[in-house]
Amino acid sequence: MKQRDNPYWQRLRKDKRSNAAALLAALAALVGTLTVISLTVGGTQYQSRANPLYWLLMVPMLWWVTGLTSFEPRHVRLWKPALAIACIASAVVAFVAMRAAGTWTAQTVACAVTVLAAAASLFLHRGSLVQREGPAR
Repeated sequence: MKQRDNPYWQRLRKDKRSNAAALLAALAALVGTLTVISLTVGGTQYQSRANPLYWLLMVPMLWWVTGLTSFEPRHVRLWKPALAIACIASAVVAFVAMRAAGTWTAQTVACAVTVLAAAASLFLHRGSLVQREGPAR
């Protein structure tokens, strides 16, 4: 994306609160996606990469995270919906895994990490430069 407002872009790039919020959102999206992959794609991490479903789930998340960390307008507008989807998907996977195993599982811990990272991201997003003045212009 071509940055037309270079002084604003430089301020946005250096804003610690905006960058921390974006990184926590990326963490929440990654962990949420990995929990869904762990339930839907069998095998080890290396075996699952050969499955097309792995890439079908991973590529949209990578596209969003790449745009979000660049503070592109479309990706910033999808901030809250993407985090909501990650939290809901992670919670569903944790519920299914707990019902199948009858005890706490790695997916339950991953769900907690997803929800905590998403909540921290939204907390930091409030009052950040990207929230006050908008995404990159």
